[in-house]
Amino acid sequence: MKKNNIYIITGCVIAAIAAVSLYFVGVEKEEELKFEWLTSGPFSVQRYQHKLGENIFIVGYDIAPHEKGMIRVYTPKNVEYTSFPFDGSVKSQFNTYFKPDTTAHKDRCSPEDLVGVWTMVFDGVPYEPIEFEFINEYILGAEADITNVCRDAT
Repeated sequence: MKKNNIYIITGCVIAAIAAVSLYFVGVEKEEELKFEWLTSGPFSVQRYQHKLGENIFIVGYDIAPHEKGMIRVYTPKNVEYTSFPFDGSVKSQFNTYFKPDTTAHKDRCSPEDLVGVWTMVFDGVPYEPIEFEFINEYILGAEADITNVCRDAT
């Protein structure tokens, strides 16, 4: 009888330790999934700092019907990289993304050309620009996608 009680108690202790461990692992993973959003008016960008190869997520919520314009994204060299139109009378919310790469352009042909502070400007509305940064680190597997095309083209 005493042996059975010891096994039951030991089993309960092990189960409790496992449950507490899983809880803390879950909390840690949840914290990793939370993102800081940088916001200007109804527009937001997911967090300030990014690694090379990451997507940049842009969202717009509650865009007023009278708000119409263009979101322009500039590289650290102040060259327009991409743009996205918006028109609150057509669509009051959106989400989109882009991923900077080193396609053969004179202003960005090496990974180092992507590193630095990027600026998102909102034409047609009075919202402040949003800045975000690419650091000189890669996400897993991005080294193969982001190469020095200047060197490869010569």
